[in-house]
Amino acid sequence: MSNKEKFKAFLKKLGYFFSRYHVIVILTILIPSLIYTGRFLFKGRVHYNNLYFFGNELPVEDSSFKLTGINPLFKLMDVSYVTNYQGAACYDNYYVLCSNNFDALLIYDMNRNKVEHTIITNQTNTDYHCNTCWFGYDFYVSTDKFPILYISMENAPVHATIGFRLYEKAGSYVIEEVTRLTLTFPPEKKVYYPNSYFDYESGLIYYSGYTKNSYMKSDDNKLVYYTFPLPDYREKDVELNIDDAMDTFELPSETATQGGFISHSHLYQTFSFHYKPEVHPDKTPRMRVVDLENKTIIKEYLDLGKEFGQYDEFENITICNNGKMYGHGNIGLKVYEFTYTDK
Repeated sequence: MSNKEKFKAFLKKLGYFFSRYHVIVILTILIPSLIYTGRFLFKGRVHYNNLYFFGNELPVEDSSFKLTGINPLFKLMDVSYVTNYQGAACYDNYYVLCSNNFDALLIYDMNRNKVEHTIITNQTNTDYHCNTCWFGYDFYVSTDKFPILYISMENAPVHATIGFRLYEKAGSYVIEEVTRLTLTFPPEKKVYYPNSYFDYESGLIYYSGYTKNSYMKSDDNKLVYYTFPLPDYREKDVELNIDDAMDTFELPSETATQGGFISHSHLYQTFSFHYKPEVHPDKTPRMRVVDLENKTIIKEYLDLGKEFGQYDEFENITICNNGKMYGHGNIGLKVYEFTYTDK
């Protein structure tokens, strides 16, 4: 039989199979397609034309991650009126920094090494402390330049992660609150100085706070973690009670939680201040990597200054879409690149 005849015979058999089992064939193709598409449509999200942000990831295996250096890239200029920037997040080539009390946001273009814009919020709520921030999944509208920006107000009076729309208007940038996630506690429990981090793969928020009313390291103080699904941003006010958390676990405490991000179910966190060990042994700048699935610390850097020559107070650490890690040092108003390897 020639190849042409074999092909005709194959098509004949295929046609017979489809005519007899066409319902099964259609359902086999249709059901997975509906499930894949529906997970976006059901939540009012459409992955088209960059309307849905999947987050940035480290391009290395987490278990073999090794920090190799902390290198100053540039000093933040034209920001003398705000000397205390805290949380930061990356989207596209933009590095967005939040000031301590949310009185200003800085949008830095990493490609041009230039401040693109500074938003003065006229915010007077001194209970706010913008310790961590991250971009969520959704764009408020398709024409917005940034996804919704969530800022974790790590402070005793305000246990809230607030979602803001950050967009351009009349040649400038505007920011407005769209949702508020408030961490609540039963009377017999409390979490102190909680910070939130977001896992794009699982869609879960991880809250990390202290079991004692202190952000200092001690034997009886722990860092406790709670996980919740990210609520739809169209829910304006949401309470997340720790008794309703999907999961919880504890780890040894460190001094002064700063920024962090999640990639491949691993949480990268920075801690402490800028002191040298001979001055304050527990306040040296530090970093740890937490395996969220196994709930264990897999990497710890207990003196970033000694190892990499930078005794700055690293307020944040975030991963950008170029695979690079950036952090802001509050002492010198510098942005650093945290270099790493998987070897």
